[in-house]
Amino acid sequence: MHKLVRLAPILLAVTGAFAQEPEFPKDLHGRWTAATQAGRTTPQPFDLEGLQRKDDGTFSGRLSWTTPDPRCIVRFKPITGRVTAKGGLQFESATPCGEAITAELMRGPGGWVGQATNKATPQAVMDLTAK
Repeated sequence: MHKLVRLAPILLAVTGAFAQEPEFPKDLHGRWTAATQAGRTTPQPFDLEGLQRKDDGTFSGRLSWTTPDPRCIVRFKPITGRVTAKGGLQFESATPCGEAITAELMRGPGGWVGQATNKATPQAVMDLTAK
């Protein structure tokens, strides 16, 4: 019984550590990939930097989003997004060419994964991976 009493604080500390919410990322660097009409994939980099979580369930940061068309590249654009109930990130932005992007990332076993879509016709669906 005395051994159990001595182990109780250690057990509480260990279980409490597992119950804590994962640390909110400061930066995410990744790639988006979309299939072209020819069936090829075109991977492009994206970055979410300077991420700051707010008390109201939102976050802010800067987005860089590379596109095949150099005129449409997003560089360090301030964004505000929403932290989902499961700790994911949702945000919207637009390229300088006026193409709207909606994205959602979730924490996965090897980093962050998700999808983004645009408002083009036909709509493009992009797979996202980031660390």
